[in-house]
Amino acid sequence: MSNPIGVVNNEDGYLLIMATLMILVLLTILGIAASRTANTEVTVAGNELVYQRNFYLAEGAVMEAVEELIRDSDLHDGTPSWLNTTPAAVTEVSVGSFWDGAGISDDLDETGNTRYVAGLEANPVAAGGSLDMDKPRVYSLGVYGRCQRGGVATIKVGYIKVY
Repeated sequence: MSNPIGVVNNEDGYLLIMATLMILVLLTILGIAASRTANTEVTVAGNELVYQRNFYLAEGAVMEAVEELIRDSDLHDGTPSWLNTTPAAVTEVSVGSFWDGAGISDDLDETGNTRYVAGLEANPVAAGGSLDMDKPRVYSLGVYGRCQRGGVATIKVGYIKVY
């Protein structure tokens, strides 16, 4: 007859159980690391999507402002509300403050977060302009487009207008 206590005290096979447990622990660690990496990649892709969308909407706003400036042949007849005629009032630093108050364009998208504003540069009379009162002046404008949907993208282009 076999001895039941001898079977319990037998250590044959413990190495197999330990190796299996170690492999399971290693696979668990690898799975968690892969899951976290995948989550990070999804977050990065989402942020890139938001940035690209805002960038192109802001670029479209700038193009809309430039089209408005092209249509207005003479700004002395009536300055649009989104064109600030105070030199250096609209800069890279101050452009965000215009979005909460007056002096901006109407909303360009359904969410109301894409707009444009323009203003005279710090030296509004561009090079090549005449100081003669009878001749039109060449003005240097900064045109800003901005979109703030889940993030903020601001685009600035320089524009020269003769009037």
